[in-house]
Amino acid sequence: MQGLSNFLVKREKMHTDIERRENERISCETPILHNTSPPDFFYRGTMYNFSKEGLYFESNEDLLQGDKISISMKKPPPHFIKKTHQYFDVKIIWCQELQGSSYQVGYGAKLI
Repeated sequence: MQGLSNFLVKREKMHTDIERRENERISCETPILHNTSPPDFFYRGTMYNFSKEGLYFESNEDLLQGDKISISMKKPPPHFIKKTHQYFDVKIIWCQELQGSSYQVGYGAKLI
């Protein structure tokens, strides 16, 4: 988790301390499953924050900016949509290689 904290601090500094999102991000640490583009299998990852319009997750799978994928979670975090099992589609907006994390890549995704 320390690697994620450092990553988010560095990322926010890259944005010159200006929050550009219209919706509040809610922190969490929720296991997810996601597919790739084109869809084949589901892979493990972890979602670390979400908002009304998007989310940040980490994974070891290679995804590209613009890819449209599906995400599934068995136990959504509090404040998330109130269903016991969630499936939704997202579009990858950005990706960042990670160091000091159990995953190789972090992704910013928009709900579609």
